[in-house]
Amino acid sequence: MAYVLVMGGLALSVSFTLGWVLWRASRWAWRLMAGSPSRRRVQPRARARKGPAARKAPAKPSAKPLPRGPWALTRWLARCHSALPLASLALILYGLTRVVEFGMTQRPLSPPVGYHRLVDGLGWLAAVLLALALLNLLARWRCREE
Repeated sequence: MAYVLVMGGLALSVSFTLGWVLWRASRWAWRLMAGSPSRRRVQPRARARKGPAARKAPAKPSAKPLPRGPWALTRWLARCHSALPLASLALILYGLTRVVEFGMTQRPLSPPVGYHRLVDGLGWLAAVLLALALLNLLARWRCREE
């Protein structure tokens, strides 16, 4: 029974991941072929000058520096929406494998040799993906449009 649960979870995760990759790739290809309006850049308008009075006013140095825009890595993380779904999938799989591991320790037969390392690796993967999802949410917050 434990084998069926583990292999079923593995098959589910692989099929989910492949389906997600195909979905994102097809959306990317569709946007590339259709020429999405979100990819077009709007040119900023030139400011109209009010006259010589505005030019004569000396510029005062400001006490605090102007806020800079987000870095390219931050903008890329804000556009990447894949970390949270993958992190939740890894967390669900980790929880299921921990339940199966507990069930395997309660039976008289010993679990397979590398199973405990597999569960530990899946836990670390889930933790890293959750950290990446947190960074993704922070990048979205940083790059939000006001």
